[in-house]
Amino acid sequence: MLSLPLPPGPKGYPIVGNLFSTPKKMPWKTFHEWSKTYGDVLYLDIPKQPTIVLDSAEAVIELLEKRSDIYSDRTQYVMDELMFHRWNFVIMRYGPEWRTHRRLFHQHFNQRESMQYRPAQLRGSRDFLRRALDGSVSLGENLRLYVSVVPRVPLLYLTPPIFPVYTLRLFSRSYMIWTLTPMDNEYIHLSHDAFETASTIRIPGAFWIEFFPLLKYLPDWVPGTGHFKRHAKRGTELWTRMHHEPFDSIKQSIRDGKSGDSVIARMLETVRDSSDEQQEMIVRNVIGITYGGAADTTTTAAQSFVIAMSLHPEVQRKAQEELDRVIGPNRLPEFSDFEELIYIQAIVLESLRWNVVLPVGVPHRAIREDEFRGFRIPKGATIIPNLWAMLRNPDEFPEPHLFKPERFLTEDGHLNPNVRNPSTISFGFGRRVCPGRWFASAALFISISTILHTMDIHPIIGEDGVPYNPFDVEIDGILMNSENVPCTMTPRSKNVERLIHDWEASSA
Repeated sequence: MLSLPLPPGPKGYPIVGNLFSTPKKMPWKTFHEWSKTYGDVLYLDIPKQPTIVLDSAEAVIELLEKRSDIYSDRTQYVMDELMFHRWNFVIMRYGPEWRTHRRLFHQHFNQRESMQYRPAQLRGSRDFLRRALDGSVSLGENLRLYVSVVPRVPLLYLTPPIFPVYTLRLFSRSYMIWTLTPMDNEYIHLSHDAFETASTIRIPGAFWIEFFPLLKYLPDWVPGTGHFKRHAKRGTELWTRMHHEPFDSIKQSIRDGKSGDSVIARMLETVRDSSDEQQEMIVRNVIGITYGGAADTTTTAAQSFVIAMSLHPEVQRKAQEELDRVIGPNRLPEFSDFEELIYIQAIVLESLRWNVVLPVGVPHRAIREDEFRGFRIPKGATIIPNLWAMLRNPDEFPEPHLFKPERFLTEDGHLNPNVRNPSTISFGFGRRVCPGRWFASAALFISISTILHTMDIHPIIGEDGVPYNPFDVEIDGILMNSENVPCTMTPRSKNVERLIHDWEASSA
């Protein structure tokens, strides 16, 4: 197999290879341009980090799905080590340790278990409306609060007595839906900042220390070390806090009798009477990533939806017509409306496609040598799936730059099974597929249907008279996230506040 040629790719320079030609900003677009010349499997000669970019769904499915026994590992970065970040099971090496963490998470967030959290997700969408009406936070902050708080609702309950606590009974269990506190707000921003530091280091060539690991032993005053050391110091502070603060707070609340039944309480029950420090560390690790994992990814999907609605008012109107017909003026959307809200389902799919949250996913790693289409895939190679290119493939998604939910529908208005479901790409592949995908999809459905049923979304017009699209701006890292949402929302009618009040009264 060693005699086989490597996949084709852009010509590099002696010693440094493609290190300087690999862009640090929005590399997925450059990868896609290169693929037009070299094909959908291209090789980048990165020192100490040979990299294969997969630019088509066919190549990804063949390698990351069908050969997942070879490609389920993760590339390990020196910066992860310096940032005390390797407890995060999303980036753990494939093996027994990862399986143990993944199993614990899956027990509480698989497809069946995720349905238990729908009352909490419903409540979160109503709280979003309340904040939108009173104008207490910006639209962008409101979206972040919703998608960041909802995953925590069945997880963490540290509400002081001065805040109202709502209790829902589901499958004979009590889940407390808690009001946002200043401490929770702090955790939301903590998770955002932490994931931002982690996303940057996954761009090939972003930090020289990946090629010269001995640099980590040099003192801070040595020229050339400041960039990675400042980033590592910042990342260490953030990830250490994420690792310890939520776990310690929840554990203390349980000791004080202030926490009801919850996912995390049940996780902690398994180690409460155990002296096994390793078992407690596994729970700590899973809680840390559960608490922060959905913040940035789901926020970006929600942002994409809102921005798309502001740029495509015809889609917004069509969705509202469906909601008016199915829901009517006297109630808010429920999960039980899912089957009848076909166009809303199509909008959810298009939101996952149009501005994919992780354009190049989380890189995989080849565990051993492999052959594909007559080319050699080196052992240890970093495998980058270009999700952005797959979801912008005009052969599968004509006019991919447009937000067109109709692409997922048949002529008679049903979901078209012959069109690729973007969730099979956007949530990852093989054994490393996102284990929280059912929870995230449900959150998007209820938030999108609730917002469109009650609000009109308007764009912010730039000086050139064109609605502003923040996703046109170049960004660092691998997380497609806008710092602001240049849109406004106004209630569709004076009935919105009454609907929220009525729902609260009926669910009390």
